[in-house]
Amino acid sequence: MRSSTRRGFAIAAASIIALGGASVLTACGGSSESTTSSSAAAPTESEGGAGMIGPIIVEPGQTAVEAQVGRVVTFNVDDVMTWMISSSDQAVMAVTAGKDDGSAQFLPGGEALAPGTTEVVLTNMDNTDETWTVTVTVTE
Repeated sequence: MRSSTRRGFAIAAASIIALGGASVLTACGGSSESTTSSSAAAPTESEGGAGMIGPIIVEPGQTAVEAQVGRVVTFNVDDVMTWMISSSDQAVMAVTAGKDDGSAQFLPGGEALAPGTTEVVLTNMDNTDETWTVTVTVTE
């Protein structure tokens, strides 16, 4: 009887930990914005944040985004291997092409390196007439 009581406590404790973890993940989750500008600032030490949070995801049709130095920006495209990416100022934002390594797909994106503004252009290699230009403003 005693081992079943311990097992019950262990299961209850595991459930509480799992629910707590799910709450943390839910609190950290974000939602996509349908506006033309998105800004996601990292929490400061005084706000309880220890560092940067996940990437800023730019949705199709979005034409402007603001990011702090050090943040990663990704561009949500339908086929990571079809879209070529370029930045008008690699010193402000260095970009990397999307890729598929066989086990996962990685969106095209880049890292905000220095304050300033750059134009990021994505071009569909299957239809070079299809381009997507996003003005990226990097702040400190």
